Amino acid sequence: MDNLNSHSEHADQPQGQQANGLPLDGINPVPFGFSLEQHRLQLDQVLQLYNEQVRVSLQQEMSIQNLTLLNLRTTDALIQKVEEVASLKEEVASLHVELQRKQGDIEAAQQFAVMVLETNESLIHRPPRMQQEMNLHISSNQSDAPGSGNEASSVVRTAAETTKIDLICKVCNFGLACMLLLPCQHLCACNPCGVRLAACPICGAVKGGAVEARFVEK
Repeated sequence: MDNLNSHSEHADQPQGQQANGLPLDGINPVPFGFSLEQHRLQLDQVLQLYNEQVRVSLQQEMSIQNLTLLNLRTTDALIQKVEEVASLKEEVASLHVELQRKQGDIEAAQQFAVMVLETNESLIHRPPRMQQEMNLHISSNQSDAPGSGNEASSVVRTAAETTKIDLICKVCNFGLACMLLLPCQHLCACNPCGVRLAACPICGAVKGGAVEARFVEK
């Protein structure tokens, strides 16, 4: 009788539980929804950590690229400065050469001006000397031979003709020799011939320049 009652009590207990009321599978079972939430949180943490690593890597890469660009710009600027300095050096050298050429031209012009001045002075003093020589020659003839007026006149005419012959162009034998060639200082060509001459027709010296002599008739 007691066995039957005991069997009926065991039959009335829920299936899957022991007599003391504890679950058969284990103690304090974890709900399924709580396990998924915990797994999701772990995934979020992993993703956040990965994103942070990616962000840091990108920042480092951008910093490296910016530094590289800055170095390239600095290098380009330095190259440009070097090219500018080289160009300035070339300009300075060219200006130095031009300055030396200008100085040479100025010195040549000064020498030419001095030569022209000396030539003009010689031309200015030449006619009085010729006139003095003619006067002395005439006076000598008059004192040596009385009544020799005809001879004196002949001497004057001869001197004038000689001077006229000397003033004839040695190139065309026609025009007035008014061009004084430099540096030989020979008054030997007319204006048209003097422009074309490359050398003096008297001494053969290379023409360095020419000055036009202007005669004033009295």
